[in-house]
Amino acid sequence: MFSLAALDPRTKMVMIAAISTAAMAVENLRFLLGLLLFTSALLAAGKVGFRQQLKQARMAVGMVVFLFLLQALFGQMELGAALSIRLLIIIVSALILLTGAPRDYLLGLVQWKIPYEIAYMVIIGLHFFPILREEAMDVYYSIQLRGMEIKKASIAAKLRVYLKISLPILAGAMERAKDMSISMEARAFRAYPKRTYMRKLKLKARDLICMTMFPLLAAVFILTGCMAGTGTGDHMTTETSRQEDRAVASQILLSQTENPQSSQAVSWYSCRKETGLVHYGIKNTNCEARAERTKIREGEYYRYKAVLTGLRPDTTYQYCVGNGQSWSKVRSFTTAGKGNFSFLFMGDIQYQVRERDYETWGTLLRRACREHPDINFGILSGDMVEKSADIQDWSAFFNQSQSVFSRIPLAAVPGNHETSIIPYTYLQMLPQPENSPLPGEVYSFDYGDCHFLMLNSCLFMEERIRDMGKKRWQEMIEQLRQWIRTDLSHSSAKWKIAVMHHPPYPITEDDPIYSRIRKNWIPVLSEGGVACTLCGHQHVYMRTKEQNGITCIMGNSGQKQSYYDKKGEPLSEYIEKMEARTGTYQVISVSENNLKVEAFDENGVRFDVWELPKL
Repeated sequence: MFSLAALDPRTKMVMIAAISTAAMAVENLRFLLGLLLFTSALLAAGKVGFRQQLKQARMAVGMVVFLFLLQALFGQMELGAALSIRLLIIIVSALILLTGAPRDYLLGLVQWKIPYEIAYMVIIGLHFFPILREEAMDVYYSIQLRGMEIKKASIAAKLRVYLKISLPILAGAMERAKDMSISMEARAFRAYPKRTYMRKLKLKARDLICMTMFPLLAAVFILTGCMAGTGTGDHMTTETSRQEDRAVASQILLSQTENPQSSQAVSWYSCRKETGLVHYGIKNTNCEARAERTKIREGEYYRYKAVLTGLRPDTTYQYCVGNGQSWSKVRSFTTAGKGNFSFLFMGDIQYQVRERDYETWGTLLRRACREHPDINFGILSGDMVEKSADIQDWSAFFNQSQSVFSRIPLAAVPGNHETSIIPYTYLQMLPQPENSPLPGEVYSFDYGDCHFLMLNSCLFMEERIRDMGKKRWQEMIEQLRQWIRTDLSHSSAKWKIAVMHHPPYPITEDDPIYSRIRKNWIPVLSEGGVACTLCGHQHVYMRTKEQNGITCIMGNSGQKQSYYDKKGEPLSEYIEKMEARTGTYQVISVSENNLKVEAFDENGVRFDVWELPKL
């Protein structure tokens, strides 16, 4: 008959470590719930009934429920659920310790060659928390004896009481910690080279089986749980991306170049420092290009970039990337041609819960391309990540976008969430043309009969101004303004579009960046014949009336809610259309005589159309 009490204390510690590690490593809610049920069933099978489990953990369960409600209050219910379930798993698994005597754990740790004083501290810690709880209950009962019924008190009164009693409880805890440290000194640890014990623990067959089985089960659980993701959206596409993420070359991205008719930039990720190659060609031709390597994190994350040149316009090429021995699967891209074309525009992707929201965005991206198969390339207006240097954020973005942006190129500008003074990691992750005074931050390219001007509006952030100094910063802005004027005047394209992260005409005027854009860029853009600006930042879809000859369109493709849209407040008079909804995308069609913008929601329903005929 299985009994937890009969197991060696070291076996129990291995079991707890395996279960807790599995809980911390997996994000899939279904897997976490399954692990919680397994842990509870394990205790029940080991003669710790469900009622006893609840009784022992009731205080901690209340705290976990409070944390969940707190997360839900701020709109992060799934994150709160994952955190709460993880804590419950750790708490319930820790109840396994109650099936043994503390002195046995001390003995087990020492026999594991853990220094005696450290083992002693661990055991004292196990005693310390019940004592601390008793002191808190003593203070609680003393308050009730003085005539205050805490259970019937208002929330405000309860908070005042809890604030008052927290200080003496903390002081008592510190005093006990001091007493324990004195006690440890008095025990003269390490006074003798060897210590003797009345008995010695011996591992039995059942212990060896459990100590082997639980880490193996935890490893399998972590592997399958991580591969499963959150279990929503286009599962097969996401699963393929995750499997390819472990291959020699993955997170493959096509980027726009200065001349999309005759060149194509390809970049990818590898966990190894190695030779990077691209094989590409049409029909029976086979060419090879060597890639540049950029170290993002030593021994862990490298980006490789190659620019394929001498290509034919409006031609489909096959390509694969690798190291000369191992290769990715074969993909294809088509160079720019003449005539009509369309492209996909998406605003901020920035998430609230990473795995869930990137998967939702990936589903939206794939749906947009599936329902509009003639899209030639994509444009993103910044805030692709939450934290500028977080590799996990960038990996989630690449994993979800690879199926699309490995066959059509991407052009992007940095947002404030890619920027820390300068968009350092962004420039390493997303190769862009370098044909301006600020390579990669500002650039331009022609596609068909349209000229695209890609601008980094984060140049107007206070951090950049302070870092450079006001004088140097003004000189940079003036140099860039002259470059913009020259770039636009040299373009004979029928249509000119500017892309930036911050809107020149915002919903709410809460940042000096907007007025700096209007002062420094809008006059030169208007003078240069720009018809439309594409932007993001404020997490809504918005279209303005024509301002200085320019229509501003703001996009939002992610799940983060906007706090810029104040309900009940009047909108600025220049706003023509606004939709405060998450998960939208815009398809922009360019023809000889017409520029057309269509806005779609996450269900593919069109909710706005704007057209500008060429006079």
